[in-house]
Amino acid sequence: MAGGGITVGPTIDRRWLDRAAAEDPVAHAYALWDLERFPDRVHFVSVRRDDTTTGYLLVWRGRAAVVVHWFGAAGEVRELAGELPPRPLVVVAPEEVRAEVERVRGPLVSYPVRMLVAPPAGRSAGPPTDERTRRLTGADRPALTALTAGEEEPVASEYPSMDLDREVVWGAFEDGRLRGVARATATLPSVWILGGVYVAPAARGWGHGLALVRAALAAARASGATVGLYVREDRPAARAIYARAGFRAHRRLAWLDAGAGLAP
Repeated sequence: MAGGGITVGPTIDRRWLDRAAAEDPVAHAYALWDLERFPDRVHFVSVRRDDTTTGYLLVWRGRAAVVVHWFGAAGEVRELAGELPPRPLVVVAPEEVRAEVERVRGPLVSYPVRMLVAPPAGRSAGPPTDERTRRLTGADRPALTALTAGEEEPVASEYPSMDLDREVVWGAFEDGRLRGVARATATLPSVWILGGVYVAPAARGWGHGLALVRAALAAARASGATVGLYVREDRPAARAIYARAGFRAHRRLAWLDAGAGLAP
């Protein structure tokens, strides 16, 4: 609770969230997805000014670290910052709130991140899917384990525990060997979020990354969905691949690591 017509509470107005997601589906995709699939692993803190929601924190307690997605509330930065979980955590937020996050949660390591968006089918048809790519199933578990075994990159370390028969994961193959992977981290009717694009170091430069991204786009567009993703600004090779696939800049954010040791 806060004064001056501002209230802070551990909940989210679902009708407001649905309206906000209709206007900007990518920005609110994780909020809707986590409410639907993982209600026991997330909670919200929302700010309301005169009974109108102006921003929220989506707090995800995942495998590696607590990750908080901060949306809106430019005028209520102190109220939201005061509700952040204790260190260690990661906060994905507008750049302008960094100073307040650091004030309340201590030293940060900051990475500039871009949210990118590709339009749904009908607005940009795009090239055909590369025949080297397909969706993985449980039968591909040994190949996935071999691809990611011993890899220290965070994106690769996420894959060994995945259920390939339930999660949407694509693989890129060359000479019968799995060379790279990508996955959909959220698959809502109107929007998919793409993540985890990883290609084995020895196979980079062969076009596998672009083929994986295009496979994901083809699947999303077949369902009529917009596709979004997050990429670090200091990864020019990755950004070039996404640009070739048709992604465009949507928002600029900051990945604020408060003692979690987790890079995007």
